[in-house]
Amino acid sequence: MNSIKVKLCGMTRECDIAYANEAQPDYAGFVFAGTKRKISRDMAVRFRKKLSDKIKAVGVFVDEDVTVVSDMLNEGIINIAQLHGSEDNDYILKLKRMTGCEVIKAVRVAAKEDITRAHKLEADYLLFDAYIEGTYGGTGETFRWDIVDSAYRAIQMEEQKPFFLAGGIHAENVCGAAALSPYGIDISTGIETGGYKDRDKMIDIVRRIRDV
Repeated sequence: MNSIKVKLCGMTRECDIAYANEAQPDYAGFVFAGTKRKISRDMAVRFRKKLSDKIKAVGVFVDEDVTVVSDMLNEGIINIAQLHGSEDNDYILKLKRMTGCEVIKAVRVAAKEDITRAHKLEADYLLFDAYIEGTYGGTGETFRWDIVDSAYRAIQMEEQKPFFLAGGIHAENVCGAAALSPYGIDISTGIETGGYKDRDKMIDIVRRIRDV
């Protein structure tokens, strides 16, 4: 059994929370940005109460007011903030000062330089996703994972940030994702059928990652 963390993202229904509790990933993602998976604060409160204490709730935001994000962290609605927009280092540091909580900064990877620049940010984790013009993740599209490998070879070991790998990951390619030795793997579209979370796919992909 390996130590790769599993994040299942984009919970939109109470049954999704029940599925997550059964699958037992390390993280469950609640999206507050303007996508088809967006949920309200009230929904997140309900979901958080039903989510297993063993699973950390991650709030996904795009250029949200820092006070909105910090309030949700300080109230325990979410445990970690995942920032998918143009949030800079000042934003990240302010959020960490206001909450004492961990921050994941998403990076839409088009080139090696996107990764090396992101390492200068003081987020606790990076999340590498596909670069798709005009979107901020959850597209189900992959990117060239060899860019990550190449970038990390160029970064000194002591400076390497733990990263989540995202973007078009599903049961058929998850072993390839795990081969990059990420801190965690993030899946959303790959655990859906017809645009909704699929219980069997959620359980299966968690099992596959645990067994790599």
